[in-house]
Amino acid sequence: MANYRVALTGGAGSGKSAAAQVFAECGAVVVDADQIAHELMEPGQTPNAAIRAAFGDDIADSEGRIVRARLRDRVFADPLARQRLEGILHPPIRELMKRRSENAVPYAVLVIPLLAETGRPAYIDRVLVIDADPSAQRRRLKDRGLDEATIERLLAIQAPRALRRACADDILTNDGSLQTLAEDVRTLHARYTALAKAS
Repeated sequence: MANYRVALTGGAGSGKSAAAQVFAECGAVVVDADQIAHELMEPGQTPNAAIRAAFGDDIADSEGRIVRARLRDRVFADPLARQRLEGILHPPIRELMKRRSENAVPYAVLVIPLLAETGRPAYIDRVLVIDADPSAQRRRLKDRGLDEATIERLLAIQAPRALRRACADDILTNDGSLQTLAEDVRTLHARYTALAKAS
């Protein structure tokens, strides 16, 4: 069977993690860009050293682990710093995602939050956008403990909703309950399984 890869993307608070969890429960192989970023920022990893060289050793704790909150504060309001960070992290993340999704049965779901901002990798067969009303996004982000100023800054630096929708092959609207989201994901799982078999 040929490799079949579905990129899952969406704005902050849209429900990407919840959807990915249901895909995994259905049997899809899920590879998460954020999880790989965590790994790459661990001490001993090449990107860890590159980030500390770029942003200063005070970005890390006494054991050399990157403190994500400090890093976020450093790059949040500075587009050039954000581009610098993305230049360090994105190439190895994409390479690892490609490698970890090889020979996935029945198919792989690659969770790529910044797909609209960074472009569609050549190895992706289909793009699924989890779309949510901005009010629902704000409510979910608030439930995660983010303050309103942080939420607004986070939403402001992301691609516009229309741009995310424009890069989609499939759009899953997630304004309702987790149960509704799960039902919609299971329907998509059946479709992607069939597409993977046919590819």
